[in-house]
Amino acid sequence: MNEKRKIRTWSLLALGTAVVLPIAVACQPPNSQQTVAGAGSAGYPYPGQPGYQPYPGQPGYPPAGQPGYPQPGQPAYPPPAQPGYPPPAGQPGYPPPAQPGYPPPAGQPGYPPPGATVAPGQPAPTGSAAPGLAPTDPNSLQGILQGLQSAMQGQTVPGGAGGTDLTDIGLKGYALRVAPGMQPEGDELKQNLQQGQHAVMMVTLQAGKCYTLVGFSAPGAVSDVDLNLLAPPLYMTLAGQDLTHNNTPVIGASPSPMCPVIAFPLQYKLDVVANKGSGIVAVQLYSKNK
Repeated sequence: MNEKRKIRTWSLLALGTAVVLPIAVACQPPNSQQTVAGAGSAGYPYPGQPGYQPYPGQPGYPPAGQPGYPQPGQPAYPPPAQPGYPPPAGQPGYPPPAQPGYPPPAGQPGYPPPGATVAPGQPAPTGSAAPGLAPTDPNSLQGILQGLQSAMQGQTVPGGAGGTDLTDIGLKGYALRVAPGMQPEGDELKQNLQQGQHAVMMVTLQAGKCYTLVGFSAPGAVSDVDLNLLAPPLYMTLAGQDLTHNNTPVIGASPSPMCPVIAFPLQYKLDVVANKGSGIVAVQLYSKNK
């Protein structure tokens, strides 16, 4: 009888174990053996070690509203700046984009070539309408075109004539300095101008030659003469310009004369304006073979 009871007891225990074991396994949470590594665990650095980044609310994390706290929509942990990597646009250290009207650095297109004269306080030249000609200031074009509406046709005399007055002598002497090795070409404009008046004449430029336009007004006459060279066919675009404010204007002074690259001759319109003072103004085109 005792043996039968023992057999019955062991049978009941085995049956109970078979029933309880599946239930225990089923109730165990999934992935119970996979745990997230915490600070100091393998693969995660301790606080104070390289690579450690505190979570919000932990020591070392900046409070909300202070620099370093991520704004809404930004990642919580932006990567640190890498050595040699430029900061994003708009942040300190990033070069600002080119500003409209700001002259390009030396050596880039639009910068005045060596020898170009720019008066102090005047805007830097920003290029030329025709390749091989002189720097210009496009900001002055509107005023020039308005002045041309009332311009007179300039009076001319044969170029290279041996005038003995102070204006002709001064013109020839100044040409030796700014147009060395060149000869007069075409007629000379010689005009009595009142302050604010414009006078125009046509000059022809062609490839294979280099040119310099030289102007002069004697002391006590026009103290500020400007020369503006306008390109065909509409003569509404600057091709060269004197950027000084004195009585000795020049376009294409040595060592940077105007050397056109267009194969056939073109007629340009030369505008001569007396900005300050009144009196006789002389202008001559000088040239030499390229």
